[in-house]
Amino acid sequence: MSYQVTLLKNGNLQVKTDEPSTLEALNAFLDISKEKKKHTQILKGGTLITNPAEEILPSDKITVSVDDTYDFNDDTPLEFKPVPVVYEDDFCLVANKKPFLLVHGDGNQDDTLTSRVNAYLVTNSARFPAQPVNRIDFEASGLVLFSKHPLVKAYLDQQFEDGTAKKEYLAVVDGRVDHREIDINNPIARDRHNAEKMIVFKKGKPAHTHISRLKLFDDKSLVKAEISTGRKHQIRVHLSNLGYPIMNDPLYGLVRNKKGLMLQAYRLSFLQPFTHQKIDVELDMDTRFKWFDPELAKSE
Repeated sequence: MSYQVTLLKNGNLQVKTDEPSTLEALNAFLDISKEKKKHTQILKGGTLITNPAEEILPSDKITVSVDDTYDFNDDTPLEFKPVPVVYEDDFCLVANKKPFLLVHGDGNQDDTLTSRVNAYLVTNSARFPAQPVNRIDFEASGLVLFSKHPLVKAYLDQQFEDGTAKKEYLAVVDGRVDHREIDINNPIARDRHNAEKMIVFKKGKPAHTHISRLKLFDDKSLVKAEISTGRKHQIRVHLSNLGYPIMNDPLYGLVRNKKGLMLQAYRLSFLQPFTHQKIDVELDMDTRFKWFDPELAKSE
């Protein structure tokens, strides 16, 4: 059995099934939590249905109506500045965050990637504000996934929790990395002596990072990092602990110039919430790294 989900202009959903189903099965497919059920109605031919055993046929017109709880409102931060959108469909958006920009507000900063994305969506008459699904550090650059509809956020979150979503990073590190491949399984915990920092600690939370050496350059190395867990500062902590801090890391290394943390989330894959199609998004190497790659420098 499969469902076809279409976003209507008013932000509600229209659902078609290819064979007989039930309301219970549809709720499971849509992953509507108990909290979301308080703000959601499912209509068959315009009539509210609530019985889990209610039959849904391919000929039925099913509408999923969402109340105004999740709508844009006067308190939604908006920043009308350019935001590079590298992938978008009716339910998801991937933006390329520049260094020195927060993903979401910290109570002090209104100009964030999220406020820029939401200003973009308002301009395009979206009903719901977007919510970031993953985050990258303030000083870093790269891909951030956003949910554009309140009914898909939980499904996207789960992909990052169970490892279905894949993230890959490029980093320039201080030092010449000795090995072509390094598999790191070192638990990470918060540093009790510095609330901003994390440390490798045997009683910490499991953290796995795989490092691939790509190029050597004098006293630096270009590496690729793949992570299967998402601990705070994971790549930064793991590389620093090995003696290869990321260049310009203000917490775990040395800041050598004003280009920002030389870490880029350059590749992201995830499943589209309703078609379950695999979406792959990839960026060119950040131009901040151009001094390292002569071919990239020539393209400038």
